[in-house]
Amino acid sequence: MGKMRKGMMSVSVNIRKHLVSKDIAKRVTYSGTNSKKYIVIHETANTRKGANANAHARLQASGNSRAASWHYTVDDKEIVQSFDDNKQCWHAGNRKYNEQSIGIEICVNEDGDFKKAVNNAISLTKHLMSKHNIPVDNVIQHNAASGKNCPRYLRSGEKGVSWNDFLSMVQGVEIHEPKQQVKSKPAKPSSDNKIAVDGKWGPATTKALQRALGTPVDGVISRQLRNDVTKALYGGVTFGRGGSPMVRALQKKVGARVDGYLGPKTISCLQKHLGTVVDGKISRPNSLVVWEMQRRLNAGNF
Repeated sequence: MGKMRKGMMSVSVNIRKHLVSKDIAKRVTYSGTNSKKYIVIHETANTRKGANANAHARLQASGNSRAASWHYTVDDKEIVQSFDDNKQCWHAGNRKYNEQSIGIEICVNEDGDFKKAVNNAISLTKHLMSKHNIPVDNVIQHNAASGKNCPRYLRSGEKGVSWNDFLSMVQGVEIHEPKQQVKSKPAKPSSDNKIAVDGKWGPATTKALQRALGTPVDGVISRQLRNDVTKALYGGVTFGRGGSPMVRALQKKVGARVDGYLGPKTISCLQKHLGTVVDGKISRPNSLVVWEMQRRLNAGNF
């Protein structure tokens, strides 16, 4: 888990509470206490007029017909809280993150101002980071938890503000004129985040890849199967069932089957993506595909 930024100050925001009843909460949350290690950013995907924060809060309060729940809904005018932060809501599509995260839904209704809604979500995110000591590395997209294309507009940048803009503004960097772009380009890493280009895939390379893919940054590829690929890595791997959010994001980017496991087929797709020899292998002591990946991660064009 990353560290809080030095000098992070308490952020005051106006939050209107429209909490669901205990009976409804029992039907759409787990019974445990949320450890609040992550903040997961979503978009509602409901573009209809009037599909604002109040409408979504009323939906939750009346008993959402879907087996889903989230803590906050944000639009261009207000922030509405539906569940206490301690509740384990069903929003991430992944039990691990449901049990450890706060879910924020950003409204995308056509009669709202998306950029203003994003600014309100940024204020809320900063407030929650300060309140619960959550590092910016643990502010993640819904995509990182489940592989779903969410938050869609932030991921594509098509509304004039991208995921990288979002994270930059959460950290206090002002974005004067967000670029109109079809795809969100990863920010070039600072010199502090540069990694050695040595063809060896270890925790530092994994951290750089996690930053580029917008997944939690801890340098660990979690819950993997033992195979020739994972054996060739230089540490930073845990074994078990379930797969890794970072690997799922990587697989989606390179066009591989999305299952969360790093294996020969995923490496073959990565090699095609990077333009290196395609053999589905990571060689030791140095690997050409890892070398090229490291080079691109440092250049910010992975």
